Amino acid sequence: MRRKKHKHTRRAVAFYKVHHGMREPFKVLLDGNFIHAARSCGLPEVDKHLENLLGGRAKTYVTPCVMAELRGLGTEFRDSAAAARQVQLHYCGHGDGGSGGATTVAAAECLLQQVGDANTQRWWVGTQDRALRRALADVPGAPLLFVSINGMHLEQPSDAAKAAAAPATDAGGSAVPVYERASAPLADLDAITPKLRTSAKFRRNKAKGPNPLAARKKVEKKATAKPAAAAAAAAGAAGGN
Repeated sequence: MRRKKHKHTRRAVAFYKVHHGMREPFKVLLDGNFIHAARSCGLPEVDKHLENLLGGRAKTYVTPCVMAELRGLGTEFRDSAAAARQVQLHYCGHGDGGSGGATTVAAAECLLQQVGDANTQRWWVGTQDRALRRALADVPGAPLLFVSINGMHLEQPSDAAKAAAAPATDAGGSAVPVYERASAPLADLDAITPKLRTSAKFRRNKAKGPNPLAARKKVEKKATAKPAAAAAAAAGAAGGN
């Protein structure tokens, strides 16, 4: 089961790399319940476990809204709030730089706003909030992470992510993603491709007849007595006389 999970995870990571431009170090936006669940399941080193899961370098971030929500959850989340303070702060535009000002919003709403409609910042999102995961599943190219008793998991690409990846191949059948085709080294790909195409038709070589030399009958050689055998026979005949 674990081998199957890793296989699916590798395929999902490769999908996001190829079709949605995800690159290392992966930027992972965490909410408070993800951090708390990781600590509760014996996964305090979130960065290390994320890198093992994703197969590459990862940087974790929290927002002032996430910090404010953790502080408001009481003493049960005190250790999780202390762990969140060790994570790099991403200024979301709410609150007053992380001190929990009156203008902070709910963590789920904050994360939705950071990802936006197209996830142009290439965020990976770690959350235990199922409602938030359902909302983010409608955003193309927004990978979702969660924690269970069996460890950290990466959700498989949503239908929206797969649909957004479909136009990445052009009518000519090129498997090069759109964002890579726009790069300078591939700028002249369309101009080069027609030159590589040809209307030549290749025929398979048909089986030919047998080689006439191989079809010739073998010539049988006449048996000749060996010199030693002939001499022995002659000596025997002389002795008999």
